[in-house]
Amino acid sequence: MRARRGVLLVLGGGLLLAILIATSAGSVPLPPAGVVASLLRAAGLDVGGGLPASSETILWTVRLPRVLLAAVIGGGLAVVGATLQSVFRNPLADSGLLGVGAGAALGAVAAVRLGWSGSFLALPMAAFVGAMAAVLVLYALSQGLGGGTVYGLLLTGIAVSAVAGAGTSMLLVATEEYRVKTVLFWLAGGLEGRGWAHLGISGAVIGVGCLGLLALSRILDVLSLGDEEAAALGLRVHASRLLLLGLAALVAGASTSAAGAVPFVGLVAPHALRPIAGSLGRRLLPAAFLGGALLVVLADLAARVLSDRIDFPLGSLTAFVGAPYFLFALRGAVARR
Repeated sequence: MRARRGVLLVLGGGLLLAILIATSAGSVPLPPAGVVASLLRAAGLDVGGGLPASSETILWTVRLPRVLLAAVIGGGLAVVGATLQSVFRNPLADSGLLGVGAGAALGAVAAVRLGWSGSFLALPMAAFVGAMAAVLVLYALSQGLGGGTVYGLLLTGIAVSAVAGAGTSMLLVATEEYRVKTVLFWLAGGLEGRGWAHLGISGAVIGVGCLGLLALSRILDVLSLGDEEAAALGLRVHASRLLLLGLAALVAGASTSAAGAVPFVGLVAPHALRPIAGSLGRRLLPAAFLGGALLVVLADLAARVLSDRIDFPLGSLTAFVGAPYFLFALRGAVARR
């Protein structure tokens, strides 16, 4: 128990340190001591020091909301991954691998194509609809492919992602030239230009969804035992699974609506932390949230500092880390068969 609490403390401390580094580093470096003093002053603690007025503007209008949004999105995607892994009893499940991210991206791109991008609320709603549709299709098809086996789920996820990707490509071809850059954002992922409004709306939705999944962690644990065992314990299996999938789709849709496609976060964070934090939902979900938040904050930091001319796509950077890890995990799963 102490070791698992220690994991949360280490992850929490690492996340705070990563947030400090990410808010300090960039095209205009900010002194970490000044950043801390500015944050403490905002909390009502005047410790002296601080930042010049121009640096204060950079910190509060550009850096801090972007870094906090990266943390919230990373945590949300990791919680979604941990939930799907328990629901489908598959440690390799992930919102991107199972088509949830692709479905959410398709919904958001459709909203852009229809000219709804001027309303921020339209994008997360469209992304949620796309994510939920992908989840329902995945659930229906996976039952006919072995009830959620590794290969059945992977094949189903490939099919769902391919269909969503094809729809996105068709919309891309049909989209006016001046909207193409906005569409490409959903394919590559990123947090450029994101501010407090994005953090407030997406953060609220992701927070509510994650708290809902944490509150249902006992149901999640029962479902991970298998359908027959869960039914024998009096659980309404299909209704419970749909409720969990709906919350997962809500979180994935809100994350994708704010950052576009950010793959593999939901695979790497919970899969790496499960041997340390344990498989019980009430322990794994908080650890996964902190681990995913740390991963995306560092990835977004790399996206900003690797080049002094452009922001690299956030989704590409997480894929560079997650794809090799997925192949390693898949090899281990095959070896254990």
